[in-house]
Amino acid sequence: MITDQVIKEIYKKYTKPCKNIAELGLDRYLSILKENHNISSDEMEIVVEDLEEFNPFRMFLKRSIYGILEFDRMIAFVFRSHILFFAKEDNQLRVHIRPEKPQSLFGKLFGR
Repeated sequence: MITDQVIKEIYKKYTKPCKNIAELGLDRYLSILKENHNISSDEMEIVVEDLEEFNPFRMFLKRSIYGILEFDRMIAFVFRSHILFFAKEDNQLRVHIRPEKPQSLFGKLFGR
């Protein structure tokens, strides 16, 4: 089960994009997901064809992926500001948006 604590740990662990995309094992995860999701991939990006054309999560660059995690029923694609959870057993897609950090007093005063 993916809890709020697990999600916090994921964001804490993955703070920078993966330098070598080959290390992610992207092809392996995409082959698992293609059974239930209509996903296409080229050299630069991944497109989730199941989503509407104007959905912001429909297309993403491979270089923006921070990490990929496999859970019992989900595969998570981790990005800077969100995580996409693809179900392995059906075509569900869940999105977790990273909450904004509270701004410090200095940031509030000077807009940083």
